[in-house]
Order: sequence, then C-alpha cells, then structure tokens
Amino acid sequence: MPLPLTVVTKLENRAGEEIVICECRSTAPEGQYGDTITLALNQHREISATKINRRCVESLRSSVLKIFVGGVDTGRILKPCDLVDYSRIVFKHENGNLLIIGHRDTSPCPMHRVNGLRFLMGRNNYQDMAEEEIA
Repeated sequence: MPLPLTVVTKLENRAGEEIVICECRSTAPEGQYGDTITLALNQHREISATKINRRCVESLRSSVLKIFVGGVDTGRILKPCDLVDYSRIVFKHENGNLLIIGHRDTSPCPMHRVNGLRFLMGRNNYQDMAEEEIA
C-alpha cells in the first residue's frame, strides 16, 4: 500500500494468467531483480508511481520492468517513467498477444492520483482519460 500523499498508478490484470513485473537494474546479474510486483488473475493493485523512477535517478542506474505472464518472459518491458505517465495500466490478451494499455490523465488537476486526496476527485474516474497501447 502506497504511503499517503503519494502519486499512485493502478495496475490491472485482465490477461487470464498471473502477471509478474520485475525491476531489472542495469549491471545486475541476469535473474536478479529489484522490486517484484505480482498480479493474480483479475487482480488490480495500486503502486507508488514514482518509487522505481526515483530510485533510478538517485542511484544513477537505469532499470526496466520486465513482464512475465504465467512464469514466461514476454519480451515486453515498461520504463519506470511509464508508471509516472499513466494513471492506470491494463494488461490483457487479445488474439494471443499481450496488450499493455495505458490511460493517460489529461485533466488539469490530477489530484485523483494522490493517495489520500482522491476523495476530492473520485477514486476511479478513468472515463475522460486518453487510452493508448504501451510497449
């Protein structure tokens, strides 16, 4: 659970299998991951949008987020800045391919992304957000 007054991103698994998102830091040995986020079938989870990105900047080491579906590496990656750019990221299968769809906030006041202030704007108000495929 993110701390109060933290910008959050909602991750949703609609892929039909468990999804694991692993942080791969540069210069780390293969298979050694930083943070790992697990999303069970049809689970959604709110994570700190800036945590991984901030850690990359502070340590001067880049990282990517590898996506595993059902324990298999999909070859798809997210950048830490994707968590900051999108309010909601949805993983789903379509025609046998994994789609990663991001909902970008276009409102001038993105207070619904701040944990602890979302009651002001509505917690799950994604209707007016631009939707686009990521990765």
